[in-house]
Amino acid sequence: MFSYAEEQTTHELDDMKVGGQPGEFPTLMVGTMFYEDQFKEPISSLDEASELIDRQNKISEKASVPSMVDIFIYEKEEVRWKLDFALDKIDGFFSVDVPESEVRMKVLEYLEEQDSLDRVIYNSLNLGLEEEEYELLKDKTPAGAILLAYNPQDNSTHGRKEMISEGGVLLDEGLLEMSEKIGVEYPLLDTAATTFGEGACEAVRSVPVFKTEFGLPVGCSLHNTLEAWRWLDQYEHKGEIFDIIDAAVDNLPMLLGADFIYYGPIENAERSIVNAAFTDKIIAEGAQDYFGIEVSEAHPYHKL
Repeated sequence: MFSYAEEQTTHELDDMKVGGQPGEFPTLMVGTMFYEDQFKEPISSLDEASELIDRQNKISEKASVPSMVDIFIYEKEEVRWKLDFALDKIDGFFSVDVPESEVRMKVLEYLEEQDSLDRVIYNSLNLGLEEEEYELLKDKTPAGAILLAYNPQDNSTHGRKEMISEGGVLLDEGLLEMSEKIGVEYPLLDTAATTFGEGACEAVRSVPVFKTEFGLPVGCSLHNTLEAWRWLDQYEHKGEIFDIIDAAVDNLPMLLGADFIYYGPIENAERSIVNAAFTDKIIAEGAQDYFGIEVSEAHPYHKL
């Protein structure tokens, strides 16, 4: 169990508090929607998509673990209908996960048209941030942003930290300084899950280092490392055990102090959120007993 001497920032996203000392608040769990191959015909599957959001909301409330939806957008043609769906269906904050810079700029423009930039976590500011996008972000600024610490030149914890603080060798300034210049109110530091052989353990090791160095909310998506494990793809009993491991991997960053987890497909909400509730209770008990942390009233520690 950890407690940090450094002051820890807490972001208030509607009624969700993210950050602080380990055990103070439950972990924010984020489920992704509209990822590749989720729906055979995505536009005609919006009723099913709505049901998945309702299901995440219900288990989140029952388990006293906050949750958020991550909307994946690949192409420009998807921007309007996916954002219209999110703005209509989701109350409060949601995350937009957009790999391509040109598409991200279309997302910013449409969100400004809808007067909804104040509801969005931008996923993400990263080493691929181009000058045109950077300038657009200053004018059309989302309330929050994931700062992705991926550093292909140095995948150690130090290299990841440098991406946040200095930009490594690939950027002229660190992602944190960029987010401040843009005017992002809620920066969230992502330690960048990588594959085995590419510093997979460093994504976990970076959690307490980032909390100590920056005092900001920290998290990751270790689900991505599991998905990329080639040996497991060939294991004859993968279908029987994958769900267990997929939920369990989230415990690693949580036990080291992570404040938020991108847990993967929103279909996995129940197992991921209930798993988080159990782990949050363990962490909170230790935080209160050993460090005198005041556990929030809405925490699974009190509710479950």
